Amino acid sequence: MTVAPDPSSVASDLQWVREESPTWDADKVRVIGGAPEGAFVLPFSDGEQLPGDWFSARDAGGAVVGYGRLDTTWGGDAEILLAVDPGHQEAGVGSFVLERLEAEAAARDINYIHNRIRDHAQRDVVHDWLVVRGFRGPVDGDLRKRVGAGGRRPRPEARPASSAASGTPDGRGPGHEEQGGYVDVEEHQY
Repeated sequence: MTVAPDPSSVASDLQWVREESPTWDADKVRVIGGAPEGAFVLPFSDGEQLPGDWFSARDAGGAVVGYGRLDTTWGGDAEILLAVDPGHQEAGVGSFVLERLEAEAAARDINYIHNRIRDHAQRDVVHDWLVVRGFRGPVDGDLRKRVGAGGRRPRPEARPASSAASGTPDGRGPGHEEQGGYVDVEEHQY
C-alpha cells in the first residue's frame, strides 16, 4: 500500500521553476510517462526542443515532482498541460501547478486557458478535478477557464430605459444584429 504525502507539507515546500530552453529529458519521461496510458501524446526524443513555455514544480530537495506547460494559441488563449509524478499525486502538487499556470497566463493578459483530456482510464477523474477548479466543458471536448479580467467577465452596464423600450442600445430594430449590428463580442465569450 502506498501512502500519499501530506498535502499541506508537500505543496508548501514546492518551488516553481521556468525552463529557459525546454527539452525532452529523463524527468519529463518519468513524470509525464507516469500518467495513465493514452493521457498524453508527446512524440519527442531525448534532448529535443519543446514548444511552449515549460515550468517544473520541485520539492525542497530540488527533485521534479510535476510539470506545467503554457502554449499560447490563437485568439489570446493558451493550452495547458500539467502532469504530476505518480508518487506525489493527491498531495497538492497538481493544484500548485495549475495555480501557477493560471497566474502566468493572467500576467500575460491571456483570456482563457484550455485543456483537452484525451481518452484514458482516469479521464472522468481528471475532468471532474478541472471542473471543481473552475473549468467548463464536456469530458470529450475542450475544457476552458477564463483567467483574464481576474477570471470573471465584468458585468454589462444597465441599459437606459429609452433604449430598453426600442429593443437595442442604439434604437435599431430587431434583426439588425444579423448584419453585424449591435452585437457586443465581449458579451458572447465562453
